[in-house]
Amino acid sequence: MRRAFAPVVTAVWAVGLAGLAWPAPAAAHVAPSVGDNNRYLKLTPLGDRVRLAYTIFYGEIPGGELRRTIDANHDGAIDDAESQAFGSRVARELAAALDVTVDGARQPIAWTQVVVGMGTAQTAGGTFSIDLVAAICVAPPRGAHAIELRDRFSLSRPGETEIRFEDSPGVTVDRSRVGDDTEPGFDYKIIGPTPVLADPGPAGGIALAFTAGPRAAVAADLVCARPASPGAPIGVIVGAAAALAAVVAGAVTIAMRLRKR
Repeated sequence: MRRAFAPVVTAVWAVGLAGLAWPAPAAAHVAPSVGDNNRYLKLTPLGDRVRLAYTIFYGEIPGGELRRTIDANHDGAIDDAESQAFGSRVARELAAALDVTVDGARQPIAWTQVVVGMGTAQTAGGTFSIDLVAAICVAPPRGAHAIELRDRFSLSRPGETEIRFEDSPGVTVDRSRVGDDTEPGFDYKIIGPTPVLADPGPAGGIALAFTAGPRAAVAADLVCARPASPGAPIGVIVGAAAALAAVVAGAVTIAMRLRKR
């Protein structure tokens, strides 16, 4: 496994902000490939949760092939209903493939937002992305917490996988680990298949320990005020809404960076 420490380039898609100046969901170096599919995870600990942002960027060739399967009525274009159906299916499969423990207790993943960014509706197009956001709730809010995540999602034609831990105001990241890499760091990169992310052993998966102080952000969205439900409705954003979210994401990210200076 190779770890990377390069500047972060924020991609698309501010979703589920709930009044907080949170960063956009995508992780570092978000970019399409030609023949591979790339995956990006970003974990941001806050006062009452760890915000998990999960991006899949389908490459030019596999994306083009996948578009033809998404076009259910075979009219040469992907409409909103077809895009939403695809987003919901991936969200269900991904939620079932993620094993999360919070302070030693299992917790299901419930996506609060799913963004399908087709770029063009034509099946003749190529690369496209899907972004998902979930709240991994911690209780009680604030204080010291630890989470572990194992990712069993099988991504066809895997290219690069990047995992980023991002701190937030009032929160200290005490420890972070990806697989057997225990050196302190916030950015990790894996090239090719990622069996280490699914490994149930002590040197597998993703681990994060953090301490949220009294000023750490606690959201007013009530997501973490009730038990997570894996069957809860998923908000899928497509088309123009995804483009609008991209603009909002840029503004929010700039605000966060200025706040940290």
